[in-house]
Amino acid sequence: MRKTLSLVLMLVLAPIAHAWADPLTEDMTKLNAQWDAAINDPNFDALLRMYAADASLMPPGALPVSGPTAIRDFFAKRGTSVRNHKLELVEILPIGDYAYVTSRFKASLVRGEETTMLSGSTVKLYERQSNGEWKVKSHIFVRE
Repeated sequence: MRKTLSLVLMLVLAPIAHAWADPLTEDMTKLNAQWDAAINDPNFDALLRMYAADASLMPPGALPVSGPTAIRDFFAKRGTSVRNHKLELVEILPIGDYAYVTSRFKASLVRGEETTMLSGSTVKLYERQSNGEWKVKSHIFVRE
């Protein structure tokens, strides 16, 4: 019985330990945390360094936005109504110098005295820059 339990624990914990040790997972988890911080602080200028020069944002119900400055402006126009934004990494698919990353998000939308809970998904295509830094090339998000 102990051997079976030990084997089951090893099989369950091994993939988790591998995911924690994976540098790409660590990088993407940090990038999600930086993005959350930029929205929550709010420090919309911090978004500028997260997006590639030719990045595009495809928000729900709005026209696509191109370039870091336009993307920053898109989120800044929304002001501070989105609070407690939290991205949770779901999946990473590495493809050479690119990483296809899906995450789930939760946040609060505050308008006056009314607070609405938001949730949804994001898909980001990251591109590794020549200096090794990852930047968002394409960003899509949808709300549930």
